[in-house]
Amino acid sequence: MKIKHFAGYGTVDAKKMPNNGATLHIRVSGNHERGLVREDEYDLFNWLIKRFDKSIPDYPTWHRMRPIIEVREGWNVETDYCDYYFTYSKSQNMW
Repeated sequence: MKIKHFAGYGTVDAKKMPNNGATLHIRVSGNHERGLVREDEYDLFNWLIKRFDKSIPDYPTWHRMRPIIEVREGWNVETDYCDYYFTYSKSQNMW
């Protein structure tokens, strides 16, 4: 599916992939001048996780709770895509 780039302009393609042991695996592809790699958890949550996992509540505003346990990214220069592997808890206790 085409989604807006995290920079706020332009579009990239994103699709949900088989999990491979993660809670959520998303592949983002396309050619954008700002690139495809984003490292900020809050931005990744709002850009990708909320879009592909509708069952998750909003990101908490307090700083001590980290709903995202792990983010791994794999970037392939030859094919111009970035794989995001998110591991997070869906438990309300985590939020």
